[in-house]
Amino acid sequence: MQYKIKNKARHLIFNSIIILGFLTILTACPTPPEFEDVPSIEYENIEFSQITDTSASGQPLNQDVISVTISFEDGNGDLGLRNSEIEPPYHLFDIPLNQENKLIFFGSSPDLPPFNFYDYYIASDSIQVNDTIIVNDTILVRFNERHFNIYVDFYYQPPGRNDFVQFEWESEPGFYQSFHGRFPILNTEDYNRPLNGSLTYEMKSVGFQAIFRDYPMYLEVYILDREGNRSNTIQTDPIRLIN
Repeated sequence: MQYKIKNKARHLIFNSIIILGFLTILTACPTPPEFEDVPSIEYENIEFSQITDTSASGQPLNQDVISVTISFEDGNGDLGLRNSEIEPPYHLFDIPLNQENKLIFFGSSPDLPPFNFYDYYIASDSIQVNDTIIVNDTILVRFNERHFNIYVDFYYQPPGRNDFVQFEWESEPGFYQSFHGRFPILNTEDYNRPLNGSLTYEMKSVGFQAIFRDYPMYLEVYILDREGNRSNTIQTDPIRLIN
């Protein structure tokens, strides 16, 4: 299963792949173990590699790959989303209104967040939202966390600092998108059952090493089930993006 994100600034191409390894379906056991219905995850591994792929134009494309592997368990097995599930409750965003029940436009108030592709929607063509026609404008939206089911945050240690800081893809000029994504349905049966197994999430970019160089870095990861229950957050071991 492949999940692709192309950032709207066109500076980087983001590409994520889910690999389900050693998936164990526990209802085959005479007495299945009991797990909580809220998913639980544990850290297993993180790796960095570089590959040569083929670009859309057919030319060789060198890409950096960060792979993080987690183990998971869930009491009722409601893990995974289909790519086609984009309607509520898995839609991308809601549209808040002001006190006059009007759309909130970017720059209309100093209290609004800085521009990013999670807090704002750009209408490149003429569209109608409620009773307002938008033409080439940007409105405030409220991102729906349930649109994705795996969340990955990046932390690195810049030169001269003793602590780690978050690299916020959503607000970094030139990027404005994260590496959050979706993994597919894990329970292939039509009834609830406990599941556990291993999941590897691969993230590809043409610029990981250019951004993080050989600085120490780590990832934080959590997942959501189909009901929106959030797992614990795991932290990977530190890693340097060198071969």
